[in-house]
Amino acid sequence: MSSVIVTLEVFLFCLGGVLFVDRSSRKISETLSLGIMIALMLFSVIFQVCFLLKISSLSFLIEGFFVIIFLLLIAKNKNRLKSIFFTIKQFFINHKLIALIVFICWVYLFLLATIIPPSNWDSMTYNLTRVFLFQQERSLFLENVTTFRQSMFVVGSDILTHAFLRFDSDYGVGLFSFLAYLSIGLGTYALSRNFASVQTSLAATLVIVGMPEFCFQATSTKNDIFTASAAVFCLLATYSFLKVLNIQDLSLIVLGLFFGASAKTTFSVFFLPYLVFFGFLIIKKYGILKIFEVIQHNWLYFVVLTSPAIVMSQFWLFFYNYANQNDVTGLTNNTFTQPSGLLGGIANLVRYLFQSFHLFPFDYIAKAKFNIAIDDYLENLYETIFKPFFGDRKMGYIRGEPWQFSIDLLPHEDYSWYGIGGFCLVIPALLFSLFRGNSFLRATSMTLISFMFIVCYTLSWTPWNTRYLCLFFTSSGVCIAFLLNSITNQEKHSLLNKIVIMLSIFILISSCVFNSSKPFGGLSIKSFFNSNIWVKTNFGNDRLYYGNKHYKDKRISIIKRRISDNSKVALVAGSNTWIYHFYLTHPNSIIEPIEFSQFKEDSALYDYLLCLDANCNLSQLDVPYELLWNSSKESPEPGKLLRIVRNP
Repeated sequence: MSSVIVTLEVFLFCLGGVLFVDRSSRKISETLSLGIMIALMLFSVIFQVCFLLKISSLSFLIEGFFVIIFLLLIAKNKNRLKSIFFTIKQFFINHKLIALIVFICWVYLFLLATIIPPSNWDSMTYNLTRVFLFQQERSLFLENVTTFRQSMFVVGSDILTHAFLRFDSDYGVGLFSFLAYLSIGLGTYALSRNFASVQTSLAATLVIVGMPEFCFQATSTKNDIFTASAAVFCLLATYSFLKVLNIQDLSLIVLGLFFGASAKTTFSVFFLPYLVFFGFLIIKKYGILKIFEVIQHNWLYFVVLTSPAIVMSQFWLFFYNYANQNDVTGLTNNTFTQPSGLLGGIANLVRYLFQSFHLFPFDYIAKAKFNIAIDDYLENLYETIFKPFFGDRKMGYIRGEPWQFSIDLLPHEDYSWYGIGGFCLVIPALLFSLFRGNSFLRATSMTLISFMFIVCYTLSWTPWNTRYLCLFFTSSGVCIAFLLNSITNQEKHSLLNKIVIMLSIFILISSCVFNSSKPFGGLSIKSFFNSNIWVKTNFGNDRLYYGNKHYKDKRISIIKRRISDNSKVALVAGSNTWIYHFYLTHPNSIIEPIEFSQFKEDSALYDYLLCLDANCNLSQLDVPYELLWNSSKESPEPGKLLRIVRNP
């Protein structure tokens, strides 16, 4: 029940955000896109402020205040809401079949995001786990962690799931990713309408919302999708600001940039080119003095609206990181982000181009039904032509050895790419916009191209880097619309749009059905329901499904029964250990990450010792204990649970 109430609250905040940014000059799609993001920013700031004050329960009071404000705003703007709903209804009537199919797909993605339990690897180790640690320590400054990612990485998007996890339930945790997905889709259509017809804008939007990797991220709990939604938010606000000098859009630009930075540190790769190219564009049009004039005349509005950017800037976290770890972001000493020269960047660009040749679902069907592995052909081509030249330059490392370049285009959020549209349209559209577009399109193109080059130069290649490029592909919709609108005459243009629309819808449906981490069904009639995630999770009721599948045993349930409520548990675990489910199933106990060496000194402070995927040499313990559970040999990750025996 708590998840239903929170979901309704989130939608109320979205509606309030829509009414806040609504004005006659905005398109409905633009208003909806901006409003959704305003709601996400508001939740993020509320939770961050309350945790920084170490009064997390204060959020209930602040949320209640905004609920009242938004209800009053809705009551005051009933006629405007009716007008918005009427416009949406007319759009559905004008595009019945397309709208119906997309609506069904979006409803299904919503259900996946809110009902099926989370499964993302990083979320099991830090994205979701750290929120439980925040709640346990009642602070964002974590002292006890299993990986530095839990304590040092920015928190702006991860903290959103506190809305659901504070009730000791993970129903609904994917809702915010789904809303970011919606915001990008609506924002893409709004931007496209400035450069293309309704049909072409619809085609470009469907290319974006049908991208396989984007669809998979829409139901996940990873933070990359929020950087993409922040980028589209900034583009929307910037276009509106360039049309008319106004304080609201200027404030929204500031908020969008800092929310993106708070969602993931790598957003700076967009932040910097954006400031260069769009900053130049804005100053060229208005001049610095005019902008300061507008701020001066509306200084109170500007200060109030942009003040959340102080919290979202994460300066407080960076100071804490530097003071405690001598590392501002947690990335300084990480080889994953170390540059290796221009040639290394070019090598990565070539690798990503090979990976982006993504023909899903046709390649997936060809591999499963006819044993034709297109990705193997691509991999062999790279190995023959480019491997001798690039070698292991800019490759990530695993266990001290460089990764070997491979293309494994599974329909999974960690490995999938951006489909036929991503390969055939995005890069041509960006180049076309760069040379033939107006100043806004050129700035957009240069910003995204710069983003791609910086990512290639700074981030080492790993098989799952696809998620870092979500911003690049999903922010390009306006350039795709401009390209489609320009390349053919009217008759061929209409035919091209229909082909793009039909193909994009087919890919969207396939992405909903064949998501390998949350599959609706298999490729054959015989295996269709055998792989159905709704059947496997008992329609979402088995919240431990992915944990049991990962560990290949029932340790989560066993440990849940063996640990008494209100206990203090010492947790010794590896940096990549799935510890999320143990926090989920022990809401009334304190589970404190600790080094085994430290536990030997402080064992008197704990009731239990839980070792997961870590070397716990029990012979070194000098306290009496009872072994309650030991992992089987079949499990890939060792584990032990000990109860510390107190002296009578």
